[in-house]
Amino acid sequence: MLVVGVLAHEKFKIVGTVVNVKSDEVAVKAIDGATYEIDFPESTVVTDKNHKKLDRAALKAGLKVVVMALGHDMFDLEAFEIQLVDR
Repeated sequence: MLVVGVLAHEKFKIVGTVVNVKSDEVAVKAIDGATYEIDFPESTVVTDKNHKKLDRAALKAGLKVVVMALGHDMFDLEAFEIQLVDR
């Protein structure tokens, strides 16, 4: 008998400030003081505070953001939306 497990991803919401942006990763210092390195795939949508889609180049260090991500825990996250709250 073969048992197949389903790997479920949990949703995470991280509020903080962008520390660093790379082509495939964004680092965010959260309001809890921890810095999280979050995968930033091409499918990630960057939006303004009204959820209007922006160019990925708008994401820069120093901006306040809300990151919506999926993952197994806080150390394995992939962003699906990054909302710029300064705009």
